[in-house]
Amino acid sequence: MADTTRIEFYFDCASAFSYIGFEFMEKYRALWNIQVDYRPFVLEKVMANAQNSFSPFKLPHLFQDLRRTSSITGIPFKGIPAQYPYDPIIALRTLQFIKTHHAEKLPEAMRKLWLMEYVERRAPRSISDVKQALQGVVDESLVDQAMALADTLEAVDANTARITELKGFGAPTILAYREGSDKPQLFFGSDRFEHLAIYLEREFHPMRQLFANAKL
Repeated sequence: MADTTRIEFYFDCASAFSYIGFEFMEKYRALWNIQVDYRPFVLEKVMANAQNSFSPFKLPHLFQDLRRTSSITGIPFKGIPAQYPYDPIIALRTLQFIKTHHAEKLPEAMRKLWLMEYVERRAPRSISDVKQALQGVVDESLVDQAMALADTLEAVDANTARITELKGFGAPTILAYREGSDKPQLFFGSDRFEHLAIYLEREFHPMRQLFANAKL
């Protein structure tokens, strides 16, 4: 019988910790040989529903955490764009379209958008920005197709509503389903992979080891 253990990974392009969590998730997706369903959602709406706002005292520490994680793992990070925060809906709808029609290209498309944002420090907020970020991954006409279809927005809204219903409050939000169970356990953040590994009874590696070993 096939293993039904699976993960739903809810992310927002405008979330740096979604980016970091994605790179960890990609490592563990291969290591654990597990199904991961990447689902774009609107973090701003989830945070508003949870009445969750960033303290001005907290933000500098968050950015320092990102720089530390980058230096340990080698995940590229140079800072946030000057135009930040921004409306990521074009990028989110485009990724939803890619997921539906070209699922095998979704992880690379996600990574390309985040590299524009956190390495080039340019927010992918316009159609032309998203097209430029995804050059070499998909044809640029795909972005226009994504924006022309109402179902891309409906899917992103449905993902957002799902996390809102579960009283989520940030990104990434990870729902983990054990084998044979249809009831998920919710994990929040890019630093919960040891908890996730224990819950799913999978192998765990400290971040330096995880990213230093090319086989992992």
